[in-house]
Amino acid sequence: MRVVTGGVLGFIITAGSAQADMLGARIGVDYWQAQPKVSAGDPGKAGQLVLDDANELAWYGRFEHPLPLLPNIAVRYQRAAVSADAMLTSTVVLAQKTFAASTITSQYNSLKYTDLTGYYEVFDNPVLRLDLGVTARLLQSDVRLATPSTAAARDLSVVLPMLFVDAEIGLWRTDTHWFLTGNYSRYQSDLNYDWRSGIAWRFIDIAMFQAHLRAGWQHGQTNVSNRDQLDFVAANDGGFIGIDVDF
Repeated sequence: MRVVTGGVLGFIITAGSAQADMLGARIGVDYWQAQPKVSAGDPGKAGQLVLDDANELAWYGRFEHPLPLLPNIAVRYQRAAVSADAMLTSTVVLAQKTFAASTITSQYNSLKYTDLTGYYEVFDNPVLRLDLGVTARLLQSDVRLATPSTAAARDLSVVLPMLFVDAEIGLWRTDTHWFLTGNYSRYQSDLNYDWRSGIAWRFIDIAMFQAHLRAGWQHGQTNVSNRDQLDFVAANDGGFIGIDVDF
């Protein structure tokens, strides 16, 4: 079994001394637009779905501590539930039921990410903050197709190990910074990654408390083959706005 993990051990060895000086926490929420492109179906028989855009919320939190060698912890939950009554552009076989191209179908897909990440601070100064780590992602999807005479559904639930990176670069002499957060994994024909990037503005800065407004763009790519009797490929793009607070 081969999962891309190169370089993880190296930064763990060097990052233990770069942990936070005190206990700290960050919580936040993003409001984002999902623009989905989804293909799904029985193994070897997936087809393109036609789904509407949706607006969703994503929640996240972090806990940092001064203990050497032990990783900091981050969690994130993100969901995109999209549907449409539309004509299929290709034939789809789902749960051994065939939906021919050009058939008007009721289509639904729910895609959930629940991430648990252990990470280390590699750099932490006013100009550059860089965190590296490993994420365990619980990926869940619910795919449904229906016509007046036929209905079919498949559920997907799989845990993906992923590399994690989070970086911030302060914009000199301002209360803003650029940020990039991402996860990546590749195993055989499966390829999964996502990133979020944008600008954050610190609008509250008092002792032991900071608050930021965030805006940017995110992209997610999910590609899993023959998991839970399902081939599933999804790409979600969309802008987001959000707020987070540091304690």
